[in-house]
Amino acid sequence: MDYELTEIYKRLCDGETDFQIMTTLCLQERNYYKYKKRLEARLMEYQIKKTDDTIYLESQFFKNRMLTLYKALENQVTSDKTPGTDKAKCAEVASEIALDLLRLESENIKAIREIISKRTYKNKNNEDIKEYDPNRKF
Repeated sequence: MDYELTEIYKRLCDGETDFQIMTTLCLQERNYYKYKKRLEARLMEYQIKKTDDTIYLESQFFKNRMLTLYKALENQVTSDKTPGTDKAKCAEVASEIALDLLRLESENIKAIREIISKRTYKNKNNEDIKEYDPNRKF
């Protein structure tokens, strides 16, 4: 079955029609659509995992960039060469960045808890399937 799923995936990516794939692989229509549905379920599961991992990784990159900006602003505020008005502006922006970082960290914790606590249910093959909520908020 893995061979059929792989072949169907490759041929769909190459732009072949359903009929062409069924004819080339000598599959009955019923079996072809059954394979196609399984392929879709596997790809969806992979995409969900990839999305969660990607969101977490990107939020960490963003947090690191914001910390770098915060450090640069802190250096400007403590510098003797920076005029007083610029120091005030830098301090204000730095405080906004600090608050945004705290919010981001709070949302990361909520998102991780949500990912961990996803409910599972059994499919027809008695495999655990995690429930996905596309409307969740980070």
